[in-house]
Amino acid sequence: METFKVKYANKKGLTEAVFSGQLVISNIEKITKDVRNNLKTDKSLHLVVKDVDSMDLTFIQLIISLVNSCEKSGNEVSTSIDVPHEIKLLLTNAGFSALVTENK
Repeated sequence: METFKVKYANKKGLTEAVFSGQLVISNIEKITKDVRNNLKTDKSLHLVVKDVDSMDLTFIQLIISLVNSCEKSGNEVSTSIDVPHEIKLLLTNAGFSALVTENK
């Protein structure tokens, strides 16, 4: 049984990807494969992270990669990361404060 979820929705030229669960190194290969098979960065992208049990740097690297790919394609990208205060503080102190603000 997977300990993470990724859901996709297409809405009027916008693709939304919602990530939840254990977003950690032990799952990152499966998460990345799922994203490669299901997500296209050829249109605007909204990345949502919520209901997080745990998260590590490997997942943050994936998010940054998705943001960069979308921007290089000339498409808009936004993020909405709703994580517990402890994870938000850790991300901010590690230099990723831009990711934890609403609608980057």
